Amino acid sequence: MTLLFGLMLLIGAGILAFSSARTGVVEQRIATNEQQSILAQQAAQAGLDYALAWLGAQVWRPGDAVPSVPELSAEDGQRFRVELQFSRRTNAVCVRSRASSDQDPGLESIARECFTQTGLFDVAPETRAPPPLVLAGCLEEPLEPSELWRLDEDAPAILSGRAADADCLPQGQLAVGVWNDRNADRVLTPDEKGQSADLERARIDGCPGAHCVWNQVFALPLAEAKRRAEAAGHVFADRIPCGATEPPGLYLIHVSGTIDALRLSGFCAEDIGVDSRTIGTPDRPILLIVPSEAGCPRFAPDIRVHGIVYYESGTACAGQGWGGARLQGAVLWEGDVQAPALDSVFIETDWGAASALNTAFQVIDGAIRVPGTWRDW
Repeated sequence: MTLLFGLMLLIGAGILAFSSARTGVVEQRIATNEQQSILAQQAAQAGLDYALAWLGAQVWRPGDAVPSVPELSAEDGQRFRVELQFSRRTNAVCVRSRASSDQDPGLESIARECFTQTGLFDVAPETRAPPPLVLAGCLEEPLEPSELWRLDEDAPAILSGRAADADCLPQGQLAVGVWNDRNADRVLTPDEKGQSADLERARIDGCPGAHCVWNQVFALPLAEAKRRAEAAGHVFADRIPCGATEPPGLYLIHVSGTIDALRLSGFCAEDIGVDSRTIGTPDRPILLIVPSEAGCPRFAPDIRVHGIVYYESGTACAGQGWGGARLQGAVLWEGDVQAPALDSVFIETDWGAASALNTAFQVIDGAIRVPGTWRDW
């Protein structure tokens, strides 16, 4: 009986020992799996960090290639491949980062986050491109027929830093109408022209003051915009390239006199809204900065511009106005302005809001995380 009881105790002790060993093995596996899962999650997060740094310096549009993340190695020798997917939202680029182990194909982690690209324009959701005409001073009464087309008949079509009334901003022979960009190609065609509208006026803050119009419209300092244009070789005293350009979409214009087709260079195949007499394109507009020392060169009637033209001088344009070119965008002056020439056409254009504007003009100086968008599933 005593022998039997001892044998039962021995068997029970063996079972307990086996169970304890098995539990230890299971716990070790759980700990190992958890550690590997953490490593995979860290690799996916590293992919997001890589995307943030890349978006802080690069322009990305839907359809463009996404960056390749270098292979990552953990301290235990585990190697992870990270694949990125980008998608565009209204005011952000959203990134999906997938990390997978080279040694264990079943070990992977996915993290998602959205980023806003800072640059030329402020990234506040309400930021839009300026209306067609913005000036620090007043406009001479237009005595020759010209046109201004708005997307919203109730929004201001012209802004002044001095006064928002008919004495400072007379309409004269400036015909104002509304257009509907039905096919979203950012090019006004005759069938998209709608009804006539009133010339809605508004006042901007900060004027008079140094570069008050620039500071009202843009987030990037004027000196930095000039520096970037110079660094990119986008400085032109003549032979301005037609069509789009490589980033940044900034030109520094030192042309004196009238800018006509003979002042442009290159060949641009005819397309919607583009030919060899066109500066910028509908989806890649350009900001043309005319510094004070260049005065107020006129853009002739045979020229078409997609983008924004900015005149830094506070006095030069008082005796010389817009030269008759067709402008799909806006023109900004830091002073009083002479009336536009015969048959000038100013067309409001929608390039999106906030961060989308920085993408359109290809001017990026950083990227920030959008709070509340991080996910790991």
